[in-house]
Amino acid sequence: MINFNTAMPYTPLGFRSHFSLLRGYLSPEEICRQAQAWGCKAVGLTDINNLYALPRFLTAAQGLGLKPVVGSVVQRGGGKLFTAYVLNRQGYARLCGMLTKVLVEDTMKLYFKEEREPPYDPVADLLEKGWQGLAIAAEDTAVLEKLMQRDSSGLYAELCFYKGFMRQVRWARCKGVPVLAVNSAVFKDPADEYMLNVLRAIDLNLNLVSLPLEEKSKPYQRLAAPEEMARFFDAVPQALRNAWRLAEQSDPEFLMTPGYVFPAFEGRSERESFIRLKQLCRRGISRRYGGTSAEIAERLDYELKIIREKGFAAYFLVVHDIVSRCPRTCGRGSSAASIVSYLLGITHVDPLKYNLFFERFLNRGRKDPPDIDVDFPWDERDKALKYVFTHYRGRSGMVADHVTFAHRSCVREPARAFGLQEQEIARLVRSYLHRDYDSIPSYLLKIAKRIRGMPRHLGTHPGGVVVTPGPLDNYTHVQISQLGYPVMAWEKEGTEQMGLVKIDLLGNRSLGVLRDTIRLVNRRCNKNISWRRFNPLNDRRTRALIERGDTLGVFYIESPATRQLLKKMGRADYEKLVIASSIIRPAANRYIEQFVRRLHGMPYAPLHVSVEHTLKETFGIMVYQEDVSRVAIAIAGFSPAEADLLRKILSKKYGAPALQSYRERFFAGARERGVDEHTIGKVWDMILSFDGYSFCKAHSASYALVSYRLACLKHYFPLEFMVSVINNGGGFYSRQTYVNHCRRMGYTVLGPDINKSELSYTVEPGCLRVGLLQLCDIHTEFLKKALAERREHCPYRDFPEFVRRTRPGIPEIRILIRSGTLDCLKGGFSRPQLFWLYFQQQKDDGLFFAPAAPDFIRDYTKEVKLKDEVETLGLLISGHPLSVFEPRIRALRESGRFPQFISSREIAEHRARLVSIPGVIVTGKEVRTKNRRHMMFVSFEDEYSIFETVFFPDVYERYAEALSKGGVFLIVGRVEDDLGALSVHVQQLRPLTRDPEWCGEAAAALGSGKVPVLPRNKVYTMP
Repeated sequence: MINFNTAMPYTPLGFRSHFSLLRGYLSPEEICRQAQAWGCKAVGLTDINNLYALPRFLTAAQGLGLKPVVGSVVQRGGGKLFTAYVLNRQGYARLCGMLTKVLVEDTMKLYFKEEREPPYDPVADLLEKGWQGLAIAAEDTAVLEKLMQRDSSGLYAELCFYKGFMRQVRWARCKGVPVLAVNSAVFKDPADEYMLNVLRAIDLNLNLVSLPLEEKSKPYQRLAAPEEMARFFDAVPQALRNAWRLAEQSDPEFLMTPGYVFPAFEGRSERESFIRLKQLCRRGISRRYGGTSAEIAERLDYELKIIREKGFAAYFLVVHDIVSRCPRTCGRGSSAASIVSYLLGITHVDPLKYNLFFERFLNRGRKDPPDIDVDFPWDERDKALKYVFTHYRGRSGMVADHVTFAHRSCVREPARAFGLQEQEIARLVRSYLHRDYDSIPSYLLKIAKRIRGMPRHLGTHPGGVVVTPGPLDNYTHVQISQLGYPVMAWEKEGTEQMGLVKIDLLGNRSLGVLRDTIRLVNRRCNKNISWRRFNPLNDRRTRALIERGDTLGVFYIESPATRQLLKKMGRADYEKLVIASSIIRPAANRYIEQFVRRLHGMPYAPLHVSVEHTLKETFGIMVYQEDVSRVAIAIAGFSPAEADLLRKILSKKYGAPALQSYRERFFAGARERGVDEHTIGKVWDMILSFDGYSFCKAHSASYALVSYRLACLKHYFPLEFMVSVINNGGGFYSRQTYVNHCRRMGYTVLGPDINKSELSYTVEPGCLRVGLLQLCDIHTEFLKKALAERREHCPYRDFPEFVRRTRPGIPEIRILIRSGTLDCLKGGFSRPQLFWLYFQQQKDDGLFFAPAAPDFIRDYTKEVKLKDEVETLGLLISGHPLSVFEPRIRALRESGRFPQFISSREIAEHRARLVSIPGVIVTGKEVRTKNRRHMMFVSFEDEYSIFETVFFPDVYERYAEALSKGGVFLIVGRVEDDLGALSVHVQQLRPLTRDPEWCGEAAAALGSGKVPVLPRNKVYTMP
């Protein structure tokens, strides 16, 4: 319990934070700090129609020794009705229920244009059901008059700072209703007032100069100091006393120490749920292992005891229930270290065989609840969510995402409010991203820095779902997402802080690739690959493919850095792949070179004898999150709970202030065990590397299993695999890159064909056929109609018949002709002549035979057809994009001004030599050096492969702007060999395009996913 001082200082009520979403300016933390600076003992926060700020408000107030008074302004139709203050748990549930009705009505109107008849009336709701556990304050006495028809207790006449109040005072004295002094504060000073007006203009999508007077900030919205409040309300001092008394009545303890809120399963008690869980685990032993053993029994009993102590049985049953309905999954994260998860079919990696650390998932001393992460194929996730929200209706909702002004929108949105043109806004955003602050007006830069990170609107977490034992709106208010799903008030951290235990149900495109490839192979190749039994971990050819880094399209291991690492390692059995996919993460990647050399036999001394066994499989290097915990336990005597908290502090989950005390505890514990100072420091330095992004071993093991399955399919069925990659939205690279890769593997890429293509890409013997959905600026409904007509009757015989049967408009016929989709129906006509024929047919609807086209209508040139291909398909399929620039490349080669020209397949023959290589940008990654300078790793490709380049800081500064635009370049640099991984260290970069528009915008279509999408209906001048 918190011991609040019961003296009667000023109690500020009515404050509004920036969680009122562009109708507030101050953060909950700023409000609490201001209240503490005034010497207040309590502070009230009442945002408009929401409790989004609640977890942060409670944390800030508790940390400063303030008593939080929780409430919300209830507003309808733009007007404030009343403010509800929470007094106890019953009142909190009542307020959440009312806010749910308000928010559901608003979001239904916004997203689905559905209006409730009659509209929800919060005052009528209070009148009907009462306000037990709430205090209701209203400035409008008419609202209070209505409520007094039921009861007068718990009602207050609200007196607002800087607004006249004598009418309310006279009414209150007449009716015997207490008055309440509030400060409806939104900002602190005139500078804040200006910022608030900018936010209102952004919210209303208006120019700041056009902002209506009623939307501008008001004097009464300023934070008033206690002395000002006392002076203003000196005629009614009881109004200030009543604010203190209301705060005294409020009991926030149930919110500040909520405990865990676990789901209930089928109405069972926790004891019944545990019995059911145990039964399911026993069944799972025979399915997973074929029979029990002492090791299995011991591990299962150990986990079940902790699960029972923690009350997690029903949680596991709910997840098992969901996964049973949608079995194509990949359970991942720390839960994959649990044998219970494995036996239930939630995860698929044997935690005993691969030595997965259960205490990373759950241990007796763990204070916060763990969550279980389950991936579904990206297009099957909705099925799982619909099951949850149907089967657990009223008890389930999605975790929210508080979408904030990010590094682009914090400049773009206020710039629009100032009326700047889009071209100028784009320039300012680029300057901000490149930290070129001198070229940004000071007023805009100041606003951008202030609003960055401020809540903008509510979104949904990628997969977080909560199931509660009773109605969800007893715990949080709920609203409706654009997909029609219930969404809670808080994001991930806030949800956990309020005691709600989430389940992560996520979509994964690579599971869709796995599913579709298996289906294609089984159908086309007469195979019988089973999703559940497919396990190629011991397949040598699959391992060889991974070892040579041929993993383009293979989930989790296709990034340039990972493919380079795999080449350096030259070892890719499953256990080594798990290490590779973890050590590449920022927390451990500074030790990559040591790891690779030790892998290849370089002798090394263990960090200490006590951790020699712990780190044996990773050659004495800490790679996984749980290595922090294991090392802290082994070398310094930490308990599992202490070790896990150290890991969380390093990951910044709880922040870094406590790190110093953990350092002292670590050093003291290690000294007690006789470890010398040098070794302690060395181990601690490696622990500190985990202050960045890292994975637990169980997570990497789960994903590495998916990687192995996909790599196997790529090796044995490459065309079916690549088609599935493309149809499921690709992976790390652009679609152009995957199409080019198919061509390099020896397959012909066929363009769209109205008689042969389907909506998606398809496989033909030795060929990849582009799907009709690749066409740009054409309605999907028209394409579906054309395909249905073809399937139902017969393929189209000629162009006039196609036009008669499908009735395309000019926009559709333009894309179909210029993309070559109707070339199969040309019948001797050129593409321009098809346009002539189309318009002839529009004149004469009875035209059954094609008349001869005029001779003066000539075919498009090859150059125009290439431009059309890029414009109508968004990529180049008739050849590699670099082939377009062959004349210019030849001219540069013959000029003699550049080092030897080579292709990517010749790089290995030119180690330590200066070379020139033409290439198209594929992707890039900017990093910082130890000296905090920027450099970049960039992947290019030519007709033969993707090759890697390095731009060190001096060179990168010179060419950063050119790289940001993407495009086609001549790269001049030295070939370097780093443990078998080859890269070009760039010295010069020359664009191969003279037209900056083509270079910058067409690069997206020609292979770069890092630049703007190619605008449609725009004519480009080819080089």
